[in-house]
Amino acid sequence: MRCLLASLLLASAPMAAAAEPPEKFYYLGEVRLTSPAGKSLGSQVILVEKTVDREKSEVGERALVVQADGKVDEYPVRMPIKPDGSFTLTNEDKTVEGSGQLFGPMWKWTYFKATFKAKTGVTIEDENFMPDDSIITARKKVIAPNGQVMLYMDETVKAITPKTFEVLRAGLRKKQ
Repeated sequence: MRCLLASLLLASAPMAAAAEPPEKFYYLGEVRLTSPAGKSLGSQVILVEKTVDREKSEVGERALVVQADGKVDEYPVRMPIKPDGSFTLTNEDKTVEGSGQLFGPMWKWTYFKATFKAKTGVTIEDENFMPDDSIITARKKVIAPNGQVMLYMDETVKAITPKTFEVLRAGLRKKQ
């Protein structure tokens, strides 16, 4: 009996070890705002924590955005991923939702395109370019409920260490 129990425990050990813990990535960057006519509307600083959970087939992001006036906003989102690379997006307070498609090798995607809708009626068309884990560039077109383009958001973020992320996040929290 003990041999059988020991065999079962040993046989299940590789399965338990095979489960990958979620990976975390940290980024710091800038979001440049532009009018539809190409006029600069300023910029924002963005700090991002990205969690990739293969076991749950989900990507989560928490972005802290520092507005030009110094105000800090936090935007957490969840993106459950389907086997075909399609995903949905929701945030905790259900003010934004949408869907999109990831392109490239599974869990090493290099591009995504998505459309999100805010409860305010604003639509966001979003494209992200992710050549590797060290940099992400994105362009978001923000469209008013009447169909007019309100502005463009061009974002570039570069990888930072977890320690740098925590130091910056702690500093921003003190500001709030």
